[in-house]
Amino acid sequence: MATSPTATPPPSRHALGLPAGSIRALLALGVLGYLWVLFSLINRGDEALRHQAEMPFVYFNIVMVLILAHFFAAHGGSIGHKVSGRSPLGLPQGSVRILLLGGYLGLAYYLFATRPKFDISDTGPIILLVTVLLSSFVVGYVLTGAVRVGSGGGLPPWFQDVQAWFALLGLLILGILILLRVVINPTVAAENRASVDWAEVALAGVVGFYFGARS
Repeated sequence: MATSPTATPPPSRHALGLPAGSIRALLALGVLGYLWVLFSLINRGDEALRHQAEMPFVYFNIVMVLILAHFFAAHGGSIGHKVSGRSPLGLPQGSVRILLLGGYLGLAYYLFATRPKFDISDTGPIILLVTVLLSSFVVGYVLTGAVRVGSGGGLPPWFQDVQAWFALLGLLILGILILLRVVINPTVAAENRASVDWAEVALAGVVGFYFGARS
C-alpha cells in the first residue's frame, strides 16, 4: 500500500499577515529616506535649515547602522522566504537588502564627494536620542521575551499585530518630520519654524522598541 507523503506544515502567521520582515523593511527604508532628506537640507543654501539638519543627520546614521546590522543578521532567522515562504513585502528575494545597502552606500559616496562640514557644538541631543534608542531596544527585547515565555515559546498573532501597528506609528512620525522639514519650514521665516526635536525623540523610541522586540 502506497504511503502518502508527509504534509508540509503551513508557515506560521506573521505580523498583519505580511511576509516576515515586512514591517522592519518599511521602517528601515523610511529611516534611509529620511537620511537622504536631511542630506539634501544640509546641501541647501539656507544656513538655518542646514544647521537644524546636521545633528539629526549624525544621529540617524547611528540608527541606520543598527538597522542594517539587525536586518542582515536576521535573514534566515526571522526574516525572509525561509521563514514565511516569501521575502519581505513580497518583493523578489534580496530586493530589500539591495535597496538598503545601495541607498546607504550611495549616501556614503555623496558624503565623501561633497565633504560637508558639520558644526555640532552641543552633543547633548545626540546623547539623549542614543539613550532613548538603546533603552527602547532593551524594553522591546525584554517585553517580547516575557510574552514569548508566557505563551509557551511563540508570539501570539495579536501581539505581533500590536507590535506592527506600533512600528507603523514610526512611519507616521517620519511622514510628519519630512512634511515639516521639507514642505513647511522652508516656506516660513527662521524664527517661526516648527521644532521637530520631539518627533525625532519619539521616532528613536519606536525604532529602538520594534527592532529590540524583533531581535
